[in-house]
Amino acid sequence: MKNKYDLLFTGGMVVTGRGLQRADVAVRGEEIAAVGRDLSRDAAAEVLDITGKYLFPGIIDVHVHPVYADSVEECARIAAYGGTTTLLHFAYARTGESLLQKVEEMLQDGLAHSLLDFGLHGGMFEAARQVPEIPRVMELGVRTFKFFLTYLKQGWYTDDYQLIKGMDILAQRGGMAMVHCENGGAIDYLEDKYLKGPDASASRFNRSRPAALEEEAVFRVTRLAEVVDCPVYIVHVSSARAARLVRQARAEGRRVFAETCPQYLTLTEQIIEERGALAKIGPPIRTAKDRAALWEGVRDGAIQVVASDHAAKAKDPHGDFLDQGFGSPQIETLLPLIYDGGVNRGRISVVRLVQLLCENPARIFGLYPRKGTIAVGSDADLVVFDPARRFTIRAENQHSGVGYTLYEGREVLGWPEFSFQRGRRVLWQGEVVAEPGGARFLPTLESPTEPLG
Repeated sequence: MKNKYDLLFTGGMVVTGRGLQRADVAVRGEEIAAVGRDLSRDAAAEVLDITGKYLFPGIIDVHVHPVYADSVEECARIAAYGGTTTLLHFAYARTGESLLQKVEEMLQDGLAHSLLDFGLHGGMFEAARQVPEIPRVMELGVRTFKFFLTYLKQGWYTDDYQLIKGMDILAQRGGMAMVHCENGGAIDYLEDKYLKGPDASASRFNRSRPAALEEEAVFRVTRLAEVVDCPVYIVHVSSARAARLVRQARAEGRRVFAETCPQYLTLTEQIIEERGALAKIGPPIRTAKDRAALWEGVRDGAIQVVASDHAAKAKDPHGDFLDQGFGSPQIETLLPLIYDGGVNRGRISVVRLVQLLCENPARIFGLYPRKGTIAVGSDADLVVFDPARRFTIRAENQHSGVGYTLYEGREVLGWPEFSFQRGRRVLWQGEVVAEPGGARFLPTLESPTEPLG
């Protein structure tokens, strides 16, 4: 007799953004075929007993930079070790480059080399040249575009004219603006003041990028978006002051969404003095009070998404601090750090974790319910998570090409054991077994829905 199911998960606790239940989950082909109690083992070609484990939807990381030390293929492999099954990459067009060309190149790169399903955001370093390309890029299924309000000296800054012009184009065509919110001109002055000369040091980094300048930029962005009625997504919120303004805009009924990142939820500015340029990130890792406010935001819904902002860059911690790049490797530890720092410490529930890492990203970027949940008809993107496994994070057991982690020696309780993409094995007993070339490109924002919480 032909099996009714290809794969059956039994004995586990199934977690979605709606709640958790002890249930079996059956997979047929690439989709979830059934969710319920006591599904027939005899009807399945393969049975996986996951008693004592959680079954999560595949983690969706919507903030990934495969343009530095880790390529598209490498980012997918590294992410898979951490339980992620879907990535949204930034395709950056730098000064003098065509946004359309860079998006087309990364789309083809992903189809040829990614282990995981993926979508793309456009990223503009020369807005005056690249904003007019937005309509053509949107025809490819890329409907979210990043603007920088910082990095003025480097020439990557988007002024208010180009920002509101880009927002207006996106609003008319059903797209969304994503914005790095810091005041670039003021930061450039403060960098010259604090990070040049004989007194320059990593310990002065946060003085050059104060939370007030993040707050100012969030206010400006939300008000410009209000004028042209453009939905806006604030990337990597790092401070209590910025989170407060996001909460205010949402209370006013604005279509404003926000993410924060594991580094802001699990570290404080002390890491910059300890690790120097390795912990140089923009916006910077801030105070314990900011960290507490961000946990409050992810708990009460002011912040809807946690994403990695994986930007793995080789750095010289002994070199000139100002010359070192921004960013760090974060993609592999996204799920374990938020589980350990959030669920284990009573800051969020396991259901809220799934909302932040799975369902809300899928809802905001138009991938739900194909991605982000465990329901009949959804893609069989699934993660078996062992809440009892202790793991000590070290550079030697991480897979990024940069060879360091900001979490050196940190022990977490809870680690992914298996993962599946559309029913196929990706992570098996802690090792990535998927091969490049089987990924699908995911057009975004076809039917966005409001996030939970």
